[in-house]
Amino acid sequence: MTFFSDRRWMLIGLAVCVLAVQIAFPGQWALIWLPPAFAAIVLLLYRRDLSRFDWSLLKKKTFWEQVFYAVTQGIIAQAAGIVVVQYGIGIEPPALSYKLTFGVVVSVVLCSAVVEELVYRHSVFGMMKGRFGFWPAAAASSLLFAAAHANYAAALGYFLLGIVWCRAYAKSGTVAVPIAAHMIFNAISLIVLPLRG
Repeated sequence: MTFFSDRRWMLIGLAVCVLAVQIAFPGQWALIWLPPAFAAIVLLLYRRDLSRFDWSLLKKKTFWEQVFYAVTQGIIAQAAGIVVVQYGIGIEPPALSYKLTFGVVVSVVLCSAVVEELVYRHSVFGMMKGRFGFWPAAAASSLLFAAAHANYAAALGYFLLGIVWCRAYAKSGTVAVPIAAHMIFNAISLIVLPLRG
């Protein structure tokens, strides 16, 4: 399987490029404009899958129960990780480097959630799970997910959050569950983070 014959490899390659640009040129423009641009590419790559997706799934109670569990377990997992790192080890969280604008909300809640779940859960975890099993695949995917957020104070929290969402993906059989959970989680984070002071 070559890079261009498997969309998952293309997504991983694009994610590496986006992360490199965000690291090389940190700032609000990278936070706001790169995820929507990446999301547009993802929509093009997955347009046939979107047209075949069973949208009635979103009307089912079982879908939203799975999303609820993924969000609540994710909040608990990330909070536990943050408590260990920030209070146990003493690593301070970075200062917020953005203003809460409409562009940030769209980028973080919609675009980043879709892109990150397709990259880390669908692509990395999905490709590795069949070959190595759940735990090695979930650990590798979650390590990359945590590293991509470049926040040492929350790294363990992001890692544990990634494990929870790998489990949600594996259990539900659809990446739509972790995507919806990620969107809700990010929306909650955008409300809570500015309140921390």
